[in-house]
Amino acid sequence: MASTVAGFLVAGGMGALVNCYISSAVMIPLGLLVQEVFVQPLVALRSLLPAMVGFLGGTLILLVWHFLKTRVVRFLLDYNGWFLTPKHPINKLWYVMTIALLGRTTKGAGWYQDYLPSLPVPPLDHTCKMLLGSVRPLLTPEEYRNTEEAVKEFQTSRRTRLLQLLLKIKGWWSRNWIAEWWLNYIYLRQRTPICFNSNYYTAGTLYPTTRHQLDRAAMMLFSSITFGKLYLQGKVETMMAEGTAVPFCMNGCKYLYNTARYPGREMDRIVYYADENPTHVVVFRQGKLYKVDVISKDGKVLSPQGIRAQLEKVVNMAGDTLDETGVAALTSLPRKDWAEIRERLEANPVNAASLHAIDSAWSLVCLDTEAYDVSDLTNSSRHFFHGNGYNRWFDKSCSLIVMANGNCGGNVEHSTLDATVAGQQWEYNLSEELYDEEGHVLPSSSYPGAHDFPVDQPTKMEWEVAEIGEKIAEAKKSLSEMIADSDLVVVTPGFGKSVPKNHRLSPDGFFQMAMQLAYYRLHKSVVLTYESATTRFYYEGRTETIRPVSDASVTFVKAMDDQTVPRDQVKKLLKTAIEYQCDYKMKAMRGLGVDRHLLGLYILAKGLDMKPMPKLFEDKAFQFTFKLSTSQTPTQLTKRKFKVPNICPGGGFGTVDKEGYGVSYIVMGEDRVHFYVNSKRSCSETDSTRFGEAICRALWDMKSLYEPAVPHSENFVC
Repeated sequence: MASTVAGFLVAGGMGALVNCYISSAVMIPLGLLVQEVFVQPLVALRSLLPAMVGFLGGTLILLVWHFLKTRVVRFLLDYNGWFLTPKHPINKLWYVMTIALLGRTTKGAGWYQDYLPSLPVPPLDHTCKMLLGSVRPLLTPEEYRNTEEAVKEFQTSRRTRLLQLLLKIKGWWSRNWIAEWWLNYIYLRQRTPICFNSNYYTAGTLYPTTRHQLDRAAMMLFSSITFGKLYLQGKVETMMAEGTAVPFCMNGCKYLYNTARYPGREMDRIVYYADENPTHVVVFRQGKLYKVDVISKDGKVLSPQGIRAQLEKVVNMAGDTLDETGVAALTSLPRKDWAEIRERLEANPVNAASLHAIDSAWSLVCLDTEAYDVSDLTNSSRHFFHGNGYNRWFDKSCSLIVMANGNCGGNVEHSTLDATVAGQQWEYNLSEELYDEEGHVLPSSSYPGAHDFPVDQPTKMEWEVAEIGEKIAEAKKSLSEMIADSDLVVVTPGFGKSVPKNHRLSPDGFFQMAMQLAYYRLHKSVVLTYESATTRFYYEGRTETIRPVSDASVTFVKAMDDQTVPRDQVKKLLKTAIEYQCDYKMKAMRGLGVDRHLLGLYILAKGLDMKPMPKLFEDKAFQFTFKLSTSQTPTQLTKRKFKVPNICPGGGFGTVDKEGYGVSYIVMGEDRVHFYVNSKRSCSETDSTRFGEAICRALWDMKSLYEPAVPHSENFVC
């Protein structure tokens, strides 16, 4: 409308001037000139004035409404009562208001982002109180008194109050005050190798869906790319808290594709190439890398049969000759070393082109020659975790791994992708698998979004690495040593969550206490334990730490094997320990844990170069490492229904502390749970098999508190 008015003014004024110019020899009446230059445009403007006022007024009303709606919805979604006190009457009013503003139908990824609440900065007194409760069982009486003094000084110090104020200010102008720091300081600034210290892995399915490698790879790759396309179009259904209208942040899904971690001398960075509209994936076969087109220039996805044909060409091109050059092993080096070597590689245009093709690819597919059966979860998991030393590119955000017998899994770089994000895509892939009776992919008409079109031949990626041959050899040797040092075992007790559910106990808390009991039995001590909780209810939320160890959990594990303590009393102690863990979990999920808050305050203190540092940051309670790092693998992240063969059996990660354990566990319905246990063989104090078996025995002993329980077998290893 503004341009229309300007047009009237310019047209009227310029027309009069032109007339004056071309008719300079003729005298123009002054009245006519004024009429054309001023009166006519003003009359036109006056006639448009009501429309302009209506337009501006309507726009203002819409902006105000959107602003108010956004603030009200954020306030509603920040409400904790729906899961802290689910039976409270006010929850019904909350639900009705939320549905009225957001609608009953779940929207696509990205629709809710503006409505997600900002991550809160926890109250300082709350954090200090929770910290003391979590470390008291781990300290001697004298150490605890020292910690109490340090915490008291921390609470009352003006310097700490300044740090808390600065953190709140950051929380006002940044919708997630910890997100950037968490990415940079916990991941990208870490200089250790990422293969065992960042990446995690997942297994494919509990039972084989097809034993044909190329068909499985083509089907999984097609589903993966389709999911990515739907996400970019805002058509992937947003994850919601079960049974509620509370959406999860979906921002992290974009890093599932066209993404890689780029090594730096002091700090890595994330490179994201979706804006370049890549049309290829990269395929690993026999130690060789191939660039394979699977998407058309206009964004159409090649059908599973078409992708299979492309993969078959790769297999034929690779032949049976193994290329052990091992360039990929460089990604397992300490990050500074890899950054320096990559700079040398990229100085050569041939290497630079190959590196760019890997980083920008939709995904990386490993067509391995090994063939562990799906029932052999231990050896399958070891293979998905690290491969054979030259067939994993650990910098790639997501790698699809398919063995010769169709057994499949994945390897994920953790810096941008938590398990709840990668798990949603993985569940989508598994739910979309469809083959004929012989296990082969079907024609394109059987798969929505599949197309058949001409594609270029796969091309082998070339490397000119003679100058760094010694560095590659060192990387391969180092990776082989890390693989040999990794002690990974998968165990199952033979039952699942039905036991704790039948006795009104939290399954997650039940399994956590079993790990505490197992650790105490083996090592005669308790250690600081990490359990992850999602904070994806908040904008760009990721995780917070649950600290399941408490006075109650220590009392329980000591009483469990003390025959002088009545069994009814042991049951009460177990229930109290589980209730503490559940309460801590609920607070952590709402951003009210200890660890992220203390990390933020610590980073600010270091950034301000505080001298001396607050005493708490030098206290033993703050210096503890997580010798037992645990995480429950999320399940049912989509609303899709799974057939039994398509259930994911879980996955895992490396130990955080070289003298501790990393334990991932997945609850697969009522009757099955898997524990993926990792430790270092070089540590004489740890043993993954012994610890895994101890967890299973602890579960059976805890089950026997409530019902007759005799293990079906003493062999718990999968």
